Amino acid sequence: MQCVSTYHWVWLQFFYPVRTTLFLMRLLTYLQQTHSIARRKLVQMIDQGKIFLNDQKVDSYTAEIQEGDKIRVLGKNDEAKPSTVQHSASLLLFNKPKGFVVAKSDPHEQTIYRILPHEYQKWYYIGRLDKESHGLLLMTDDPQLVHEYEHPSHGIQKEYVVELDRQLGPKAKQECTLGVKDDGDILKAVKVMINRNRRWKWFFYNVILQEGKNRHIRRMFKKLGYNVTDLQRVREGKYILGDLKKGHRKLVKIQDSA
Repeated sequence: MQCVSTYHWVWLQFFYPVRTTLFLMRLLTYLQQTHSIARRKLVQMIDQGKIFLNDQKVDSYTAEIQEGDKIRVLGKNDEAKPSTVQHSASLLLFNKPKGFVVAKSDPHEQTIYRILPHEYQKWYYIGRLDKESHGLLLMTDDPQLVHEYEHPSHGIQKEYVVELDRQLGPKAKQECTLGVKDDGDILKAVKVMINRNRRWKWFFYNVILQEGKNRHIRRMFKKLGYNVTDLQRVREGKYILGDLKKGHRKLVKIQDSA
């Protein structure tokens, strides 16, 4: 997908082929993902009355868009012609190694894009893994697919292998599935199971999440008095990490992603 700079276009019409899942996402999220425009800049443009949705000036930071909507963004070049985006999605399975942050850019840390080939530099990540976590990260060239996978209403589960600093007690295990409150969030797991494939199995657990918040697993166990010493994502929806080596990737057909 061609990235068009904010300073070289006046308005764009975004169009996607109809799918079984309704395309519905935040306008700001869409512009951030498709054109790498910083949220702060977008908020400023809304305040200045420079963003229009279906010919109506956008006055809400939480405005949502769906298929067929027209988005107009005022820039410096008022002679720019409209563009129509038509796109079929692709999905990439990437085994993220430790030491890299999942972000488009970071002034202090190395991002995953540093180790990805040129053809994936404009792709979008689905969900995140923190710097010290590793494992399966899904990526796509279609922002609609990002929404379909990240929105809790779609019920896509993620599975992790978690190493703790000590054995998890039965009460703490139960609290994980009931929910732990931390900083206003309810952090809970669908299931927590002993991973019997590891040599020191009493310290390794498979944790399944239905909805992931920022540093969800680390915060949940920390609140219960445990430290996570290693965290690896091994499954997201129907996709598994398998024997994909660290830093390696595999492209899959989008029709297989349902």
